[in-house]
Amino acid sequence: MIGIDPKTGKTVTGIAALTCRFERILTTQMTSRIKRRQIGNKAIARLGRMQSPTEAMIVQNLSLEALANPANGLIQFKAKQCQAIASDTGFSVVVKGVWQGNDIKLQVRL
Repeated sequence: MIGIDPKTGKTVTGIAALTCRFERILTTQMTSRIKRRQIGNKAIARLGRMQSPTEAMIVQNLSLEALANPANGLIQFKAKQCQAIASDTGFSVVVKGVWQGNDIKLQVRL
């Protein structure tokens, strides 16, 4: 997997590219990209609501749905566990899974 780091503009490969794509997918609102309306995460539309265990569960489920969406390009990553933790500005989503036979833990703030 090859990608571009949005912070530095440098080409990244391997786990660094996976991390960049993971962050971009989970922090992009569904339908916000022109000509790529199926890319993104529906959980972004739920931010700004009251934080509760129920809302955290909904964010978890929508984030897992985004990771499983073939349009997002992460079909090689198999999520095993997802947890949405309430933070001061929204939710922090922690996903544990398997990529290329390695156990990986990825985290992003929504």
